[in-house]
Amino acid sequence: MDERRVHRWAEQWASRIAADLEAVTGLLAEMSPDVPDDLLVLFTGVLDGIRMNLENDEKDADLIFACIDSWISTVASGFERAQKMALCQAFIRAESQPPDAIRVGVDDDELPEEMGGLDAPDIEALVLDLIPEDVAGYSAYMILREATGAMPQDAAMAFVHQMIIQAVPKMVTMGRYFLLDAQEGMRGAAAVGFVDLAHAGEIDAARLADLIRLRKWLPNSEARQKLDHAIKEALRREACGGSIQKPWRLHRLMSSLPDGTGSQSIVASVSRGTEKCVAMLMLKAGHGIKDAYAIPCPSATGQREMLAEIESGVELYEVPPGYLPAALSQALGETLPPAPGFIDVSEMLGQADITPAQPATSIDIADPDGTVTTLSAQRRGRLIGQSLSWAGEFDMAQSWFVTNATLSDALAAARTERQAEKAIWEVLEAQRSEWSMLFARAAAVLRNADDPEWHAFAAVVQGLETGRALKKIPIFEMIAALTLDVAEQEGFDPMEDEAVFDHDIVPEGKGELARLLEGTPLTPDGIDGYLTGILVAPEFTTPPDWLPPLLGEINFVGEGSVQRVLDILMLRYGVIQDALFDGDFANALRKRGVRQFTCWLEGFVQASALLQAWPKSALSADDRKILRLIRDGVEEPDIQATLKPLLPAWLQQKAARAMG
Repeated sequence: MDERRVHRWAEQWASRIAADLEAVTGLLAEMSPDVPDDLLVLFTGVLDGIRMNLENDEKDADLIFACIDSWISTVASGFERAQKMALCQAFIRAESQPPDAIRVGVDDDELPEEMGGLDAPDIEALVLDLIPEDVAGYSAYMILREATGAMPQDAAMAFVHQMIIQAVPKMVTMGRYFLLDAQEGMRGAAAVGFVDLAHAGEIDAARLADLIRLRKWLPNSEARQKLDHAIKEALRREACGGSIQKPWRLHRLMSSLPDGTGSQSIVASVSRGTEKCVAMLMLKAGHGIKDAYAIPCPSATGQREMLAEIESGVELYEVPPGYLPAALSQALGETLPPAPGFIDVSEMLGQADITPAQPATSIDIADPDGTVTTLSAQRRGRLIGQSLSWAGEFDMAQSWFVTNATLSDALAAARTERQAEKAIWEVLEAQRSEWSMLFARAAAVLRNADDPEWHAFAAVVQGLETGRALKKIPIFEMIAALTLDVAEQEGFDPMEDEAVFDHDIVPEGKGELARLLEGTPLTPDGIDGYLTGILVAPEFTTPPDWLPPLLGEINFVGEGSVQRVLDILMLRYGVIQDALFDGDFANALRKRGVRQFTCWLEGFVQASALLQAWPKSALSADDRKILRLIRDGVEEPDIQATLKPLLPAWLQQKAARAMG
C-alpha cells in the first residue's frame, strides 16, 4: 500500500478506533512486539482522535488513554531505539506528550553520541543534520520538536537552550517557535536562551521587535517573565540592525461555521513575491488557536487547486480581512499560547500585532451593533423561527449534535426513546452557553460574508441568553433529533414507546381544534401545513418521530385535551393524505386567506426541517427552490401569489414519490 493510501486508510478508521476501547486494545496487540509503518500511521491518528475525545469530554476517553499508557509501560523495554523514537513522533504529531517509558535515556547505550553530552559545538552540526537545507520556519521546528520529543525532558530543554545561544540565525529563528510550545518547560528553556542571547548582545532590533510581539502570546507564567528579562536587556543595550522581510499579500480569506465541537477553520491564499501559500487556522471554543500552518504552493494554479480541494471538503464563506482582528483576539483571549505555527500564519494574514482580548459575550460577538437585539420581540421570534431551515441550508449543521460522557451515561440509564429524548434535552439545556457561543461565532462569519441569515443566528443567541425555552428555538429540535440518531448508530437501542393511537376516534367537531389550541403557539392551519410536510417528505416517519417536534412541551388546558388533539391530528392526517393522492388539493390551498396560508407555510417549514424526514441528500434542485419559496412566503406575503399555483403539482408529485 502506497503512502497516500495508508494515510487515507488511517483517516477512515482512526476516529472510530479511538472511541472504542476494544478496538484500541486490538490495535495495540497488533503492534507488539513490532511496530509496522502502516500501523504507526494509524496509531498516530488514533492518538489524535483520543486527544480530541479528551478535549470534548467523550465517554471512556480517559480509560482508553490510560490503556495506551499501561501498554507502553508494559512493552517499552522490548522496543528498539528506532521504535521508541517512532512512537514518540506519533505522540508529538498527535499534540500529546510522549510517556517517559519510550523516551530515549541520556545514559542509554541506544542514544546517539551527539545527543548525549549536548556539548555546544555539536549542536549546530546536529541541527543542520536533522533539518534539510531547504526547510525553514514552522516545518523546521516540527522536525526538531519530534526529535526532542524522544529525549528526556531535561535533555530536550537543555538542547533548546543550547541551540538558541549559538546565535546562528536559522537556529535562533527556530527557537522562537519553542516560546509557544505546548509545554511550559520548553517555553522556559527557549526564554532562558533568549536571555543569554540578550546578555551576549546578539539580539538585533528586528529580533527584539519579534520577541516583543511574541511576548503578548505567552500566558502569565515563569517563561514570560524570563522573556521579559530578555527584552529589557536588549532594550538596555539599545539593539539595532536586523532585517524585516517584505509583507505578505492576502488574496482570499474564507471561514467555515463552527462545528458541533466548536471548531472553526479559517483558510487564506497569500503570496510574497514568487512565494505562494495557503494559510490554515483552526479555532476551537475554549481552546483558542488550536492549529496554524501554511501549505506552500508551486504556482498560482497550484494554489487555486489547493483551495478548491479544501472547499470541496468543508463549506467556506468569503469574509473580508476586517473579520480577523475580532475573531483572532477573542481566540487568543481564551487560551495562550496559540499553536506555534501562528507565528508564520499571523504574518501572512497581516495580524502579527494581534493581542488577546477580554472575553466577549456571545451577544456582543453575534450582534455588536445591536441590529437584532433592538428589534421587537415578534420580529426576533420570526427570525428564530427561520432556524428551522438551517439543517437544509448549512452543511455544518450536520455536525451539530452531542456525544459527550454526560449524555452517554444518561442514555445508558434510558429505557425508551422518550426517556432518551428527555435526557438529550437536559444535556442541551446544560450546554446552553456553549451553543450560544457557537451560534454567535456563526453569526459573525455570516455577517462578514454579507449573508442575511446572520440575523436569525443573532436572534437565536439573544433568545438563548435571555432564557428562551430551547423547545421554542426550532434548531434545537434538529440538534436533539440528530443527537438521538447518532446515539442509535453507536448502539443505543431503546424500547418502543407505547402506541400513541390505539382506539377509535370520534370525528372532529366544527371549530373544535381551534378551541383546543387556544393559548398555544399552534393553529389548525399550521398543523395542516405540518402534516402535509410529513406526508410528502422523501423519507417516511412515524408519529413518535414527528409528534414531539410539533407538540413539544405545550400544555393543553382541560382533562383529556392532549389525547383529543392527538386524535384530531390523525383524522386530519388521513384527510390530507386522501386529498394529496385522490382529491383536489389545489382547491384546499386556494381557499386559505393570507393569514391562514402564512400559518400553513410555517407548519410546512417546521416539518421540512426534520432531518429524518427531509434529508438533504434526497432534495433535487427544484425541491430546494420550492422549499426556499415556502420559507420566504412566511415572511413576504407577496410571494404567496407565486406559490399557490406552484405548490399543488409539486406536493402531489412529492406525495406520489413518497408512496412509491
